[in-house]
Order: sequence, then C-alpha cells, then structure tokens
Amino acid sequence: MKFKILIIILVSIISICSFYGNNKGSASQVLTFAISAEYPPFEYRVHGELHGFDIDLARLIAKELGKEAHFADMQFSAILPAVQNGQVNAGISTITVTQYRKQHFDFSHTYYFDSITAVFKKNQPILSMADLNGKKIACQLGTNMEVWLKKNGFANQLITMDNNNQAIEALKAAHVDVVLMDGPQGVIFSKKNSNLDHKTIAQSEDGYGIVMQKHSPLLAEINMAIQNLKKKGEIAKLQEKWLKGDLE
Repeated sequence: MKFKILIIILVSIISICSFYGNNKGSASQVLTFAISAEYPPFEYRVHGELHGFDIDLARLIAKELGKEAHFADMQFSAILPAVQNGQVNAGISTITVTQYRKQHFDFSHTYYFDSITAVFKKNQPILSMADLNGKKIACQLGTNMEVWLKKNGFANQLITMDNNNQAIEALKAAHVDVVLMDGPQGVIFSKKNSNLDHKTIAQSEDGYGIVMQKHSPLLAEINMAIQNLKKKGEIAKLQEKWLKGDLE
C-alpha cells in the first residue's frame, strides 16, 4: 500500500515538473512587446486587429529569433514602466532613443529617423520652425516631438497629451495653434480633416529604437535580427509599405 502511494506521489511530481517545464519552454518561444496602438501608420487597430510598421517589424524580429511576437497594448506613458518592471520583454511604439532614457534602459539599434511635421489650420499655416514662436504647441507625451521642442527652446509653449487624436481635437477646438508629429501621421491627419494641412519643418536627430530592461540578454539578439532584416531589405520594404503610401 505504501509502495503504491509512493508511486502515485512520484508520478504526480513528474507530471508537475513536466507541466512547468513545458510552460517554460513555451514562454521562451514568445516575445511580448508593449505597444500603444493609437499611432498610425506605426501601430493602430482596424476592427480589433493590429496593423502598422512597428507591428510588422516586431513580428519579423521574433521570426528571425525563432519566436512568436505577442503584444500588450497600453497607454504610451505606461510602456517604459512595463518594460522596467519586467511585465513585457520589450517596447516598440515609436520610442525615441534619448541619452536620459539610455541611463535607465537598453535600446536596440535605431530603425527609423522621423521628420518633425507641423499640422495646422489651413488659414493659420506654420511653414517653418520660426513660425512656432509665440504659438501654443501640442504633441504626444514622451515622443520625439516633445524631445525636439524642449531641445529647441519651446518648452514653455508646449502642451503634451496622451495621444495625437487628443492633440488634433485640441487644434480643431482652437485650444492650441499647432500639433507636431512625424511626417506619416501629418499626412494621415491632414487627409482626414479637410480644414487641416501639414508641413515638415525639421528633421529629427533622434531615432526610434526598441526598448528593453537595462542589461537585457535580448539586446544582442534583437540587434542582430535588425541588422539581418536591413541586409535582406525587409525594413526598406516596411518603409515602402507603411511610410510612403496611404493606409488601406
């Protein structure tokens, strides 16, 4: 009787170990990326399905590493804390690489440098950086536009918002005079709103990278994947698909 009980216990232990071992193996085949799907054409939803440049890039990187990309959609301001706390493996959501952020996080090689584009009412054009003087300027919190504005002395005129949809609504309601965003987004919002137009007024010196915890073992792997994708022309294809054409 005791022998039978011992056998049952051993079988149970083996089953438990096998269960956790299989789960660990399964988890190792997944890369979970934090995103904020409110930023077309980089990341957005259509009928609940994720689309965009960053989404495709994350999937290609995961594939290069023999893994599957999963996504955790959240507010943009929650991405860095989620990475830092280990809730996700990485963040990919037009995240600007800055010296300050590099003190606390690891970043992949830069995969895209964007333009600084002003979106404005057609009867109140902003055609150069000088035209920003004295204006109320909106941009999305934590983006490259915020970094650029502060670098160039416009901090006191700056109003940050959770996303560009809010910023555009503020512009239409005359709460701000201009919204800064990257070029592809400027095109999209101008097409969606017939009374708005856009103009590229500068080129950013700070590009987008994939963010990870400091000293992440994934850094070298993701950098190698990005290099391979560049060599194979896959990133150029994504730029052609998402950043030079119209959204479907």
